[in-house]
Amino acid sequence: MTTPHTPNTFCRLSRPLLLGILTSISGIFIGIVPDVTASQPSLLFSSAARADEFSEADLRNYATALMEIEPIRQSALAQVRASTGGALPNLVCNQPNTMEGLNPEAKSLFVNYCNKCETIASSRGLSIERFNQITQSVRSNPQLQNRVRSFMTNG
Repeated sequence: MTTPHTPNTFCRLSRPLLLGILTSISGIFIGIVPDVTASQPSLLFSSAARADEFSEADLRNYATALMEIEPIRQSALAQVRASTGGALPNLVCNQPNTMEGLNPEAKSLFVNYCNKCETIASSRGLSIERFNQITQSVRSNPQLQNRVRSFMTNG
């Protein structure tokens, strides 16, 4: 007996979504996606990350969190863009000054997005500091990018 949620159905339905997510996630690797932190910005002092700096579990959890965050990011940015009449400044969650020019509705939408990101990272066992550390390292390390992509496509 076949149910509507058989693995084959899931794979067929999720491939277009996964392709869209992977395409959008590439923005993270070039620095388009905002960093997410608690209320205060922190300085990141690190040299280029080594591929073995992060555990397999950290990278797997990070990849899973990215796939959960990406549709929320796309929706939030579209809502912010609509709220601002099409303008979309470079917004960064841990840099409140990037939100200074936003109207109250857009600011609320973006803060809500930042809070959701923090919740998702935490639900995957990553502190927001660790999530941001991995993000920064992935942006500058092709080997880490490949490992994260692998977890995104292969689970």
